[in-house]
Amino acid sequence: MRQRQSDVPLSTPGSAVSRTRYAELGSASRGEPSPNVLSVSAASEYHDSLRRSLNDPDWRITPAFSCHQAITCLCRDRMSVIVCDSYLPDGTWRDILSHIAELNDPAAVIVTSKTADPHLRAEVRTLGGYDVLTGPFSAEEVRRVLIAAQRSRTVAAEEPALV
Repeated sequence: MRQRQSDVPLSTPGSAVSRTRYAELGSASRGEPSPNVLSVSAASEYHDSLRRSLNDPDWRITPAFSCHQAITCLCRDRMSVIVCDSYLPDGTWRDILSHIAELNDPAAVIVTSKTADPHLRAEVRTLGGYDVLTGPFSAEEVRRVLIAAQRSRTVAAEEPALV
């Protein structure tokens, strides 16, 4: 039986990304901009782990090691998705959400936490964040959530504004 494109996994053991990558992610080769991801955490391992999880050269990942550095980057560069550690040395994910609320085309914010906390998930969504990823993180889950966040921004951008 032939698989539908949506049934084909993004990656399979032994391959970096499946042949449906461009259909799933969008691609600069199709004239679409490559997704920009701002990775916000004080830990360099966090950024490396995100890069390994995505394992796709079309996704550009910019690391920020503090809330201040993330906001500086957001003032300078347009981001599609922000993946933010729930703990930052000089602020919180809430500070980043409040900053991007002022932007014309805000990035989707995904907060990461080492523990499952339903209150955190509810707060993130209530305040306008996209989702919460709870560690330990599987590469497939990270890709799935980031792709869905990217898609949600694309759909929102294509919807006509109500006047």
